[in-house]
Amino acid sequence: MVPERLKQIKGIRILESEDEIPQEGFTCRFGKHTVVANDEESFEIVRLYKRLTVYELLLSLVDSICVHPKEEALRFSLKKVREFLDAEEVYLIEGDASYSSKGEKLSIDEIKKKHPGASVREWRNKLHLVVVREGAFDEEEEVLCTKLLEFIGNVSEKLWRLKEEVQKLKKSYEEQLKVSEIQKEHIKKMRIIYYVSQAMRSVYDPNNLYRVILLSLVSERGFNFDRAVLLKKDEGTGSLMVVSAVGGDTLQEHEELKRYLRKRTLRYTDLVQFLREEALTFSFETKFNEKIRGKRFYYREHPIFERVVLRKSIVRTSRETLEKIRYEIEDVISILENDEFIVFPLVGRWDTLGVVVVDNKFSKKEVTDLDLDVLKLFSESAGLALENAYNYESLREKTLDLQRQNELVEHLRNFSESILESLETAIITLNKEGRVTEWNKKAEQLFGLKKENVLGRRLKDLPDFEEIGSVAESVFENKEPVFLNFYKFGERYFNIRFSPFRNAKTQLLEGVIITIDDVTELYKYEEERKRRERLSILGEMTARVAHEIRNPITIIGGFIMRMKKHLDDPETLKKYINIITNELSRLETIVKEILEYSKERQVLEFTEFNLNELIREVYVLFEEKIRKMNIDFCFETDNEDLRVEADRTRIKQVLINLVQNAIEATGENGKIKITSEDMYTKVRVSVWNSGPPIPEELKEKIFSPFFTTKTQGTGLGLSICRKIIEDEHGGKIWTENRENGVVFIFEIPKTPEKR
Repeated sequence: MVPERLKQIKGIRILESEDEIPQEGFTCRFGKHTVVANDEESFEIVRLYKRLTVYELLLSLVDSICVHPKEEALRFSLKKVREFLDAEEVYLIEGDASYSSKGEKLSIDEIKKKHPGASVREWRNKLHLVVVREGAFDEEEEVLCTKLLEFIGNVSEKLWRLKEEVQKLKKSYEEQLKVSEIQKEHIKKMRIIYYVSQAMRSVYDPNNLYRVILLSLVSERGFNFDRAVLLKKDEGTGSLMVVSAVGGDTLQEHEELKRYLRKRTLRYTDLVQFLREEALTFSFETKFNEKIRGKRFYYREHPIFERVVLRKSIVRTSRETLEKIRYEIEDVISILENDEFIVFPLVGRWDTLGVVVVDNKFSKKEVTDLDLDVLKLFSESAGLALENAYNYESLREKTLDLQRQNELVEHLRNFSESILESLETAIITLNKEGRVTEWNKKAEQLFGLKKENVLGRRLKDLPDFEEIGSVAESVFENKEPVFLNFYKFGERYFNIRFSPFRNAKTQLLEGVIITIDDVTELYKYEEERKRRERLSILGEMTARVAHEIRNPITIIGGFIMRMKKHLDDPETLKKYINIITNELSRLETIVKEILEYSKERQVLEFTEFNLNELIREVYVLFEEKIRKMNIDFCFETDNEDLRVEADRTRIKQVLINLVQNAIEATGENGKIKITSEDMYTKVRVSVWNSGPPIPEELKEKIFSPFFTTKTQGTGLGLSICRKIIEDEHGGKIWTENRENGVVFIFEIPKTPEKR
């Protein structure tokens, strides 16, 4: 505290605080030291040094206040004053604020109470300087206290305000620097987006565009992420499938990839050229690419992908945000092996086309809000580019398809002309007016008319074609195909088919196609075959009828002879008459079945009725017999109101025959189950019995005329059933061995087919 120059003056001694102060000489305090001067002249020098020290101290305080914050500066100043005055403590009270060299904050009343002997200096009733020290102040010490209060009161107020303004300016300047840096970063990112957009707009192949997008995201000249994964949206399955990825699975792979991209980038003058050309050849494979390629994620109800795809939002994850949903997105985390990543959509004009996932697993570089804003712009630009690429690809494929179709049409036209001329079938086509538009070579040969002589003429106007032309006109009216089998034209027979010709796109009727086959030889062969078949059946039928009729006639004749011997015995006669009556009934049944089978198709009476009610009617007919034979009968249906349009009497005849056969096959204590099913356009009825199975070789034969395995009967029952079901109703009947028994099944359409 004592200046070194003062120590060099003769006649001056420096005493420590514990030294005894002499009675003679002049003394002056310098903090903890006491300076003793032998004479008055030396003493004046000491006082001048002390005054100089005071002003040096005040100047240092000014420097401190200019440099440091207010509280720190005041605390430093009070500490210097305390050391200069060798005081226990120094306080400065400014209104409600209190400062001290040791950081103690007391009000003036609390200070006076704690230090009753403290000296108080006041400045304009605004500032109070309290010095806790024993002994009076000398002139220099008073100057220090007074000047300190004046400086703090007058100068420091303006200085503090100035400092605050300076701090504000400094802070504003720093903020402006930050804004400037952000703007520079913005401009840099916008430039990158501009260049990347240019590159994407120049690529029309989706696979190349995938690589442009991924390279721009991981390249140091681009967005400089560590890894990037592109997933394509599949609307049909509601999923996202990984189509391409760039990045490393380990730090070593990551660094190799970055070095490779850095080296490749140096070959190009700008980012656009780099992205465009490298996308054509880039094939840097890593374990990460192999692991993730082809992976599929279902985005519906997925915590992240649903928001990205359906809401078109950008999602940034962190360890904190994943705490509650970690188990729901384990499929993503297990592949990325990273908790912090960003997912953003590739948005087209109307819909989300795909999703991109990026992260900084290895560099740990922080993703800022600016990065998110830039990715939002990039997602829209990339989505539109991808949509354009898809549209271009679709247009290119359609153009190629159209070209192929044109070539195919030309080929088919030539091919069709060759076929038409080579066919052994006559082809005639008519337009809406019934005029001939096609007449192939076979038609020329069959009818003796040249193509050039008939084209454009009405078919009805051609010689002998009036009837065929009228049938063709009916096809226009009814819009249904028509068949003429064995149609006689002159001395020949033809099978003629009239088919409506419709426009493939509009389905509007544009004409009629007539195909004509010469079946004269087939007709003659069929007539001969039918004649021989009729003779064969007639012979078989005659033999079978003779055999079937002979038995009951023989029995009747025998019992008539017996009756002659017992004319006087009424009981015996009655018994014989019953037997003869039964045989006559049997004979009548045989004749009835033979007539039923042999007669031509009768006129059917189609009505709508509930098939289940008819089945129950048939059951009532056999109810007594079923009960006596203790047969377990069951009927099931899947539609109580099973309606069908058919000949009710003929279908009932089929049911009676099938139930009768089932009763005979199952015998006493057997089981019978009837099932009816609704088959949408047709109905199915199954009659099952627990009788013995039918051998495979007999399944088809049992429906043949006169075939029977019974000791009695004509063998026409099932043949008549097939005739009713298949010939009269356009259905089908067959038998199967199943469920420890035999089932007979027939199907008929709900509505009869047009005939």
